Amino acid sequence: MKKLNRSQVRKVLLEELIASGDKISEMEQFAKSKSGKKVMKTAESIKKAGVTMHEIAQDQTGAMSNTLGKVSKFVYELGNALSGMDNLEEGESVSSKLPSVAEFKSVLKELQKLEKM
Repeated sequence: MKKLNRSQVRKVLLEELIASGDKISEMEQFAKSKSGKKVMKTAESIKKAGVTMHEIAQDQTGAMSNTLGKVSKFVYELGNALSGMDNLEEGESVSSKLPSVAEFKSVLKELQKLEKM
């Protein structure tokens, strides 16, 4: 049996720790970074914009009220998903919290209707 020196033992141990350690996703790494924190802070502003749009929608009537309500919900959900990327529950993902493609299409159709009126 070949004897290992101290540096070889250390190298083997480090490799094993890395291989067996908890692997974190690129999204988790980003969320912990300085840039990730900036994105989450900006996403908080997006959430606030959604709340403001909702308040404005309450003052409107007819189709504009309905459309602004849908837009505000979409904007809020987008900001909410991105602002919370660092505190997801087990099994939860940022993509699962984002508004769906169907919701986007619905908002798009509502906006297009307003443009035609």
